[in-house]
Amino acid sequence: MTTTPRLRVPAFVSVAVLAFIAISADGYDLAIFGAAIPDLLADPDWGLTPARIGVIAGTAIAGMCLGSIAAGVLADRFGSRRLFLACVTWFSVGMILCAAAPSAELLGVARFVAGLGLGGLGPAAIALTMSVAPHDRRNFLNGVMLTGLPVGGVVAALSALAFLEGGGWRAVFLIGGVIPLLTVVPIGAAKLRTWAPDSTVSTTVPRPNVGVSMRTLLGDGGARALAGFVLVTGCCQVLSYGLLTWLPQIMKSSGYSLGSSLVFLIIFSIGAMGGSATGSWAADRMGGRRITIAGFAIGAVAIFGLSMPLPQPILYLSLFLAGAGTVGIQPVVYGFAALHFPATVRGSALGFIGGIGRIGGVCGPILGGVLAGLPALANFSVFAGIAVFASLLSLVVLTGRRHAPAPTIATAPAEV
Repeated sequence: MTTTPRLRVPAFVSVAVLAFIAISADGYDLAIFGAAIPDLLADPDWGLTPARIGVIAGTAIAGMCLGSIAAGVLADRFGSRRLFLACVTWFSVGMILCAAAPSAELLGVARFVAGLGLGGLGPAAIALTMSVAPHDRRNFLNGVMLTGLPVGGVVAALSALAFLEGGGWRAVFLIGGVIPLLTVVPIGAAKLRTWAPDSTVSTTVPRPNVGVSMRTLLGDGGARALAGFVLVTGCCQVLSYGLLTWLPQIMKSSGYSLGSSLVFLIIFSIGAMGGSATGSWAADRMGGRRITIAGFAIGAVAIFGLSMPLPQPILYLSLFLAGAGTVGIQPVVYGFAALHFPATVRGSALGFIGGIGRIGGVCGPILGGVLAGLPALANFSVFAGIAVFASLLSLVVLTGRRHAPAPTIATAPAEV
């Protein structure tokens, strides 16, 4: 009797795929709130204003700030594998609480709870993926994994088109919580111990205490680099969260229908996917610094172009490039930062960069709410100016890698 041979997939691919699915849930959360804003504003019982919507959106990102900083330190101390699963479970439950929120105030609380898990997920997923990826493909694999953010944005827009009208905003939040809880968590609990035996460089090297980690992180020019990455990430977060939250509403106020505005969000998210994968591939060959500078510059031009009446093909191209030069450039920045700092403090570095940088994400939706009553030219000019500043900041402050590459963990192939 013959048996069908099992397909053996490299373990680093399996880890990246699982992390991709989890990050997609993060991207879904990022975009679904923006897609649900018109529905929330139209709810007569809650009587929400754009400013209050911006505050509710900001509570989730405030939670992400705290979750990211805490998770980065915990990943270096206890390993990113367990933290990854804990964060997915936490934010899934938070999303379900959002769907059940009986008031705007409790929706804000639930968004904060979900944000704690979402903030920790990014550093854990990046550290986990980088720990098992081959040296010559680390940026690319990390970038492809982080394309889950815009993929989640596309899924969010499609879910909004399919379910918002019939099920309302609660249905789309429920979807975002149930799916990762029933897929990523059980698969990770069963398989990650084999695919990624340890998320640090070596199981024989003791984990450094907090004082040693901080000296390693901040010494030898690390403090200047950390500040630069935080500022660049903050700008990117303002652009990403501001545009993903308010793009449908800005385009709707410019005369487009809600359906067309959600299509624009899909194109923007597809551009982010393309920018993430292409930019990370180029970063392995040309360096993360060059791609970061060029990406923000392209994004600035494209964002400003959205303020003008454009033929449909040019409008779609501008939306695509705007997504590539904002949401799409963030994985390049994270990959650049992950390879810049030593592997023993990689989680802490990414946690601080993502956590403090998320303050920009808090400001993005609030800024969009403040600008919501102004013409599209004012809205897009402000966002384009932030992209220009990020490009110049990357040119002046960020430098190349400050340490030799760390060895990759050897893992057994995964059977499928």
